[in-house]
Amino acid sequence: MEVLASPMSKDAEIIKKVLDTWVSRNGYSEVQANIEGYDTPSGLSNMESDDTLVPDIVAMKRSGKWYIEVVRKDGDAERIVSKWKLLSILGKNKGGGLILIAPSGNFAFADRLTKKHDINVKIVKFSAS
Repeated sequence: MEVLASPMSKDAEIIKKVLDTWVSRNGYSEVQANIEGYDTPSGLSNMESDDTLVPDIVAMKRSGKWYIEVVRKDGDAERIVSKWKLLSILGKNKGGGLILIAPSGNFAFADRLTKKHDINVKIVKFSAS
């Protein structure tokens, strides 16, 4: 079984910055994150491929569940799109949605993929410096 999204140190660093700035400023509660020091979000299993998807960040806001993903251009685009579609649908069904955090140089990539595949998402430009 392969686990998608076990964060590398660079990813963990960006996720931590997102948590410390963007998430804390925007009124989210019950925050879970796929980094050390936080409760890990529940993994979502794909019965067909034996993969487990773990969201970067899951948080509550106004009784809705929000999935927050850091955009990475360095992965398999098909897998990225599948993960985003799933999280977008799950979030919408739970009164929230999917927010993509796009570090410098990743916004156009995220925008292009979400439009091409009709994924309902909010993309936020994020300066990791």
